[in-house]
Amino acid sequence: MLNEEKIRLMTKAASYEAGEGKKALAMNKYFRGDYISINLIGSWISFTIAFAVCVGVWGFYHMDDFMETINTMDLPDMGKRLVFLYLGLLAVYQLIHYVIYHIRYQKNRRSLAAYNQILKQISHIYQTESKSGSSDFVGGAKEK
Repeated sequence: MLNEEKIRLMTKAASYEAGEGKKALAMNKYFRGDYISINLIGSWISFTIAFAVCVGVWGFYHMDDFMETINTMDLPDMGKRLVFLYLGLLAVYQLIHYVIYHIRYQKNRRSLAAYNQILKQISHIYQTESKSGSSDFVGGAKEK
């Protein structure tokens, strides 16, 4: 006899594993701090590349003005301002990403808790069936 509740729960678990659970199960390998740190390092690298590209494009666009006034410019001061701009924007960018990754981690932990509850229910059904001996199949082979 097929247990409809077990089938429904197993279908729900398989659907979760195939859909949103892929990312959540992969994320489950990390502690919260490790997950956030790894993603912040990646966002730092991407921000640095984007900042360098933007400065390069800005520099190419203003190359004529820059070449005309290069003798009168205070280059160390311009460099300091560029570094402070980079650090300020980086701090804001990292803060935003910290909040995003923290919320994402917490949301996935909650969805994994619901998934684990489904697995516990399936396990309970299996234990109940094995105690009563009502299962037709054990380990994929038909019981005699």
